[in-house]
Amino acid sequence: MIRIVEQPKLDNLLYRCVEGDTLESIASRYQISTEEIKRLNPLYSSVYPGCVIYLTGLGRHRVFVGPLETLYDIANKNHTTVEHIMRINNLSTDKVFVGMQLLLD
Repeated sequence: MIRIVEQPKLDNLLYRCVEGDTLESIASRYQISTEEIKRLNPLYSSVYPGCVIYLTGLGRHRVFVGPLETLYDIANKNHTTVEHIMRINNLSTDKVFVGMQLLLD
């Protein structure tokens, strides 16, 4: 039996920046202000590939990957697409592992 554990809020997130990221694009993706990102990460006035920034209080839904579960399964069960889940979780591949935590929206 595959079980998805849902949590109503994601309180904290460490985000690893990729090529093309800006404070504005990250703020838009996670629906948080650039000012809040700067407040949470006072050492960053801009971001660069590989930097890790802290985000908090996002109020987003998340799931944990269960045994034998694929990203396609998770997308179908949650009425979204694999591409959407990959984009908001900054995934470069559709490979997932048991216990992996994924944002859904």
